[in-house]
Amino acid sequence: MKHFIGFALAALCAGTALTPAQALVIGTADSSNSIPFGGNLGGYYYQQIYNAASFGSGIDISKLSFYTSQAPGGAVRSGTFVIYLSTISTDIATFDTNTSAPWLDSSFVEVFNGSLPSISGNRLDLNLSSLFSYNPAAGNLLLTVREFSLSSGSAFFDVDQNNGTTNSRFSAYPYNWNQGLVTGFNDGVAAVPEPASWAMMIGGFAFVGGLARRRGLSIRFA
Repeated sequence: MKHFIGFALAALCAGTALTPAQALVIGTADSSNSIPFGGNLGGYYYQQIYNAASFGSGIDISKLSFYTSQAPGGAVRSGTFVIYLSTISTDIATFDTNTSAPWLDSSFVEVFNGSLPSISGNRLDLNLSSLFSYNPAAGNLLLTVREFSLSSGSAFFDVDQNNGTTNSRFSAYPYNWNQGLVTGFNDGVAAVPEPASWAMMIGGFAFVGGLARRRGLSIRFA
């Protein structure tokens, strides 16, 4: 009987799948710039759009990452950064010349508010205060960054020249800037059990516990 219970526990552990949160990096680094986290030339506002097709399916975003592999070193700006995520129907290619796209409205979800952490391992990781559930079927993803102190920094972040994947703009300057920061979504987020695995694990322990009670066995769990 002891062997049977041991086998049941082993099968339970094997069947409990640890699934990483959906993670992806959008953009390929071919240049770098300091706006908005390393330099204040962008003014108070920065916005970046991401093509919905890059995501493939819905994603619960809990972390944003920006990279400095093209120009390692440097420091981020000081000040209080407020970051929002939302969806938008604006075209990727003309986003930086479009003056009608909103800077801020009720559809924007605040996901970060505070000082930036230091760059570590050539990347700036922002753990979000609110989970943003993004549905690509609802439109392209929009990132909005707001910071009013116009503090200065020295970091330069990886940029993807516009190829239909992403594009960006800052303040109220409608001209063809034609680029966007390479951005990680949930890059490095720890694995979590799937909902079905939680159910299997709870049911399995209940089953094994029932067997133990019926047989009068004592099972010690590490």
